[in-house]
Amino acid sequence: MDRRMIPLLVLLACLGVALGGGPALANETVFDLPIGTGPGAPAPVEDPPSEYAEDDEPQFYNEDIPDESESVIYVIDRSASMSLPARPFVNEEGQLVQDGSRLDYVKAELKRSIASLPERFSFNMIIYSECVERWKPARVQATAGHKAEAVAWIDGIEPWGWTNTGGASSVALDDRSNLAVLLLSDGAPNFLDCAQTYVGDFETHRRVIRAANKQGAVIHTFGIGLDSETRQFMTDVARDSGGTFREID
Repeated sequence: MDRRMIPLLVLLACLGVALGGGPALANETVFDLPIGTGPGAPAPVEDPPSEYAEDDEPQFYNEDIPDESESVIYVIDRSASMSLPARPFVNEEGQLVQDGSRLDYVKAELKRSIASLPERFSFNMIIYSECVERWKPARVQATAGHKAEAVAWIDGIEPWGWTNTGGASSVALDDRSNLAVLLLSDGAPNFLDCAQTYVGDFETHRRVIRAANKQGAVIHTFGIGLDSETRQFMTDVARDSGGTFREID
């Protein structure tokens, strides 16, 4: 045999083993298993939650959003106490967040909820400390473009200030054709305007909200980290309008 052929024959023999032409050696690494299925491989990671399907009911913290008017206004507390730590939660991208704040937790659910809105819905957002800020001057349709705008705006929200629950709710209720308000807070109301007029009386804020609700909108309330008195206040505000209160932490 020509000695120049020996390297070629050795190469062909090796290829035969790798491609199934001969038995694998005992210490040979096998490469045709799916990644992560061999002995000692890590447990598979579950797929993140899928996007809302168009026929799903729109929700906020598992509370169905009333669709009588096919619209909703979110009223979200951004006071300084919303910077306190939240329990671990799964964000809107399906990732576990273990060191997020209360506001991070709420922002993730707000994005999820807006994603769940059918395009026939219109929506707006209001954030509040002692001051009250609208996202848009009026509700907009839940189109993909408006949802993307909403997410960008939500990402920029930072916690600061006090808690003007009555004033923020009144601004939402100024929209007389909207019949669904989702009100979230993590603390007792203590101001009623941006000039820092202190009003820490629960009944005053409740009365302001009742008086503003001339159209009979349903107000669902949500609490995070509430003491017993504030929990009762939020429960009463919901009941006044035929809504429900939900603890989210």
